[in-house]
Amino acid sequence: MHYKLTQEIIKLSESDYWHSAKNEWNFEYAYYSDELQRCLCGHYPIKNICVIKNTINNRHTEVGNCCVNKFLGIDEGNKIFTSIKRLKEDPTKSMSPEVLEYLFNKKVLTDFEYKFYLDTIRKRKFSYKQLEIRKKINQKLIDFTSYESNSNFSRINLVLKWAEENTWFDTSFVHSLKQNCERRGKLTENQSKALENIIKKLKIE
Repeated sequence: MHYKLTQEIIKLSESDYWHSAKNEWNFEYAYYSDELQRCLCGHYPIKNICVIKNTINNRHTEVGNCCVNKFLGIDEGNKIFTSIKRLKEDPTKSMSPEVLEYLFNKKVLTDFEYKFYLDTIRKRKFSYKQLEIRKKINQKLIDFTSYESNSNFSRINLVLKWAEENTWFDTSFVHSLKQNCERRGKLTENQSKALENIIKKLKIE
């Protein structure tokens, strides 16, 4: 499995050598899939999946969290999936500070939500209103790391990648969809239809 993973990563990398190829990749997203998936190494089934991005050629690929951590040395997924598990068991608990930073950097949280959570992350007693705010923010993590959210991002990134070689295409609308998906964790039905219409009309797939 390790050999297959290295082969697949090298194919997608600029370098032909594993030790340099693996350093081309950074963590981009993580998501939990209710539908069983197959890792790039061939292992099946997996549910905890990391999306990684090549910093040189901008390619994206999906790898199981265990492989990303063990063979690529990328551990952000561990922290995210630990927080997801904790919050699914009890939505009043807190995510880790690292995951909070991750959500804020991805523009999932507003400045108010970020500051509120940061100020209360170690707090044990909340008013009813404070607890509802925390639960709402926690749900944003669950939504943002859902299979549906990642499916939207994959389709959006498909168009943006295509647009890099088709510079006549105005990406403003697609970028607005991406921002909306980051904030809400998913696209509306009309937004999804509009995105699919672009892909179909321009024959991007």
